Amino acid sequence: MSKVFVTAEVAEKLLPRRRKVHTFIRIFGWQGADVDREKLLEVFHAAKSVEVSQDAACFDHYLAVKIDGMVTYVETNLKALAKFGLLPPNRKLV
Repeated sequence: MSKVFVTAEVAEKLLPRRRKVHTFIRIFGWQGADVDREKLLEVFHAAKSVEVSQDAACFDHYLAVKIDGMVTYVETNLKALAKFGLLPPNRKLV
């Protein structure tokens, strides 16, 4: 399966509209933390493109970007993901 990438501008629109957004990294298991939205926007713009990944989709964290050298999975607004045609067909909105 090929990887899908979006621009920083699209990734910003896929974030939940909150000041803090939940993220996960994977080190021997999943470790989560809340990150300031502004920090994520800075990371998205520095990266130029953000992957839409299935690796943490079970947690509704479809965006993947490197933060401090680690792939970080970012909570994603599923309605926005569907609006952009990026929600997998087998995934239903609740």
